[in-house]
Amino acid sequence: MICENRKFKSLILVLIFTYGIHSTYAQNWANDFGYDDLVEELSSEPIIDYESMVFIPAQDNGWKYRKGTSEASSPSWQWRTLDFQENEEWIQGQTPIGYGDGDDNTVLTDMRGPSINLSPPYSSIYLRRKFIVKSGKIPSRLLLRTYIDDGAIIWINGHEVARLNVSKGTISHDSTAYSHEAKWESQIIGRSSLLLNEGENIIAVQALNSSILSSDFSFDIELKSAPFKVSLVEAADAEGRFLPEDSPNLKLEDGYNFQGTSSFEKQTFRVKTFSESVSYERSGHSESVGKRFFSDESITSWIPLVDVYAANQWSSQDFLLFGTLLPPLTEESMIQNHSWISYGYSDTSSAAEIDSAVLAENEIIRRFDYAIDRDQFIACVGLNNGDSSKVPSILASSYNAIVVGNTNGSHSRGGTPSVLGIGSGTVNHDGAGRLKPDVVANDNSTSNCTPQVSSAISLLYGISSNLGMPNACFPETMKAIIMAGAEKDKLNDWTRSSTKPIDQVYGAGKINVNNSYKILTKGDQSSLEKFQYYGWDFKSLESDDEVFYDLVFDQDISEVIFSLNWNRSIISSPWINGSKYNASIANMSLSFCRDDGENLILYDFSDSSIDNLEHLYLRGIPKGRYQLKVATDISTEFGLAWRAEKGNLPNLKIGTESQNIVINCQNLIKGKGFKLQKSNDLLNWSTYKNFTVTETSFVFNEPQEENLENKIFYRLEWDPVN
Repeated sequence: MICENRKFKSLILVLIFTYGIHSTYAQNWANDFGYDDLVEELSSEPIIDYESMVFIPAQDNGWKYRKGTSEASSPSWQWRTLDFQENEEWIQGQTPIGYGDGDDNTVLTDMRGPSINLSPPYSSIYLRRKFIVKSGKIPSRLLLRTYIDDGAIIWINGHEVARLNVSKGTISHDSTAYSHEAKWESQIIGRSSLLLNEGENIIAVQALNSSILSSDFSFDIELKSAPFKVSLVEAADAEGRFLPEDSPNLKLEDGYNFQGTSSFEKQTFRVKTFSESVSYERSGHSESVGKRFFSDESITSWIPLVDVYAANQWSSQDFLLFGTLLPPLTEESMIQNHSWISYGYSDTSSAAEIDSAVLAENEIIRRFDYAIDRDQFIACVGLNNGDSSKVPSILASSYNAIVVGNTNGSHSRGGTPSVLGIGSGTVNHDGAGRLKPDVVANDNSTSNCTPQVSSAISLLYGISSNLGMPNACFPETMKAIIMAGAEKDKLNDWTRSSTKPIDQVYGAGKINVNNSYKILTKGDQSSLEKFQYYGWDFKSLESDDEVFYDLVFDQDISEVIFSLNWNRSIISSPWINGSKYNASIANMSLSFCRDDGENLILYDFSDSSIDNLEHLYLRGIPKGRYQLKVATDISTEFGLAWRAEKGNLPNLKIGTESQNIVINCQNLIKGKGFKLQKSNDLLNWSTYKNFTVTETSFVFNEPQEENLENKIFYRLEWDPVN
């Protein structure tokens, strides 16, 4: 059945940074966004897991390799599979494997030319290595470190996960790679939980030389789960300072790290920016942000590793590589925090200057979204302070990040920016008008609200790792879990519509880590099962496809929230593959119906044509059967999360007092409009009172009629859609 009836029943040349207030005023953040409630319910702090698991170490002796004098199997792909049986041509060896550099544990003396037995030279070798993943320990991301001279293609369980210095397309045993000097390089394999099995797995590699006449060849790799690390990206202050605390050494070299002290004594900081334009001293803003994100004053003081960038350099040479023809660098961190914003043009800019700035800003945001989607990290970014400011073009215009505002509403709003009307009219921002923020937090500035959200996500990430729920760590899923967990009941003017899925000031509401924990720990819910009151799902849909979820509520529901989230995918660009820019962003929809056994009665739907999220919020739902439908126009992956709170529905108690009928309305929903109706026959109803409440109870007094034999019936009616 499909719901059809609509019926209600009951870098730019200059980066301009805007900061929040720098003070760290006393506030119990843990109590403010639900963490203390969570600890009280659990009777202890939640168990987290931030250990990295090594599956294949460097210089490992468990490899089987075969010389590339012919194809490794027939059909040619079979050798990459787990059940392939190796014959006597496969030799056991220890990495590094190669020749010519004097550092190989297994030396291929005959690869370059005829050996003593006149065997032919070969340009590639095939390698296989089985590894074990323990039950409940499948990670959401893998860190693959490679040491290759010259190239390689790598498969895990038959799926290609890396192609390094090798041209696209099918290759054979005598193919070659581009010339490349060996050095240890890192690559994140995102969504690795969709690749790996509990128990035995196989990694297969075809390592290639640039020529059979090459002077050297070498291969080694290390495979492990991505380490629990976060990134703090901070705008340097007027003196160039950007670190949470002073570095012991103020003249740094690449790869420098130092142990934190005081509030940061559990953190090791790795400095990622090396530039003469910055100072390696403490920034008050960075310290304030860090204290809320990962210090002993936060809920995630256990975070062990923190990479710190200066924002200008992060966007250019340190990560995004804006302005080059190279893709962004690899992000090993799980979470990036950005408590800074940028506007690349002003009201006095000319049309040509605005066009130039927008083109640059679009590239930065596209690189940002591409990196999030490729490396599967979660990015939290702040809005500007001030309710009259515009949504920043960097980074709040991102599709794939989580954008944070303030519960007091003192932040930019009005949708992501557009320059139509002030520019030339030929260039505009991507997806102008999308609603921001996604969520809000309570603090003295957006700079300090943003790390609260980053800290909450870090906590949930660690919990999901401990519980063996890697799919919850995907950016789309975690964003849905955070937004479905957000509370709205204290935001009296919160509203949405079918085409504007979240509030234009408060987004999905105020973050509540206790609610999100309940959603997370109920686990990945298949659409083939009945909904629990809390849960989430990660799924793929094909073009013009839809999926249905059946819900059975055996108790009345005081409020129910559904959050659907998906990412923009950057398919091509000059800095990815030398092609013209092309992106894929689905247009999805979400609808919620009541199933009365014969018909589906549509309660509400969410169908924004520009946002990459849909959101539903209903209050006062009677127990019964319901159906949720998710639909898409193009192939996409999505995260879905929901939360249904049990509670009593609004009701009436009728009594008499003197000559009056006393109508006591109870369990009312604050901020919602009600109709008090009456009837003499239970068939024909008339509205006696329309009222909106700010409290949960309301009393009417009505004079009794003189003819006491006339029966009068009363009922309450309300629209559950918020």
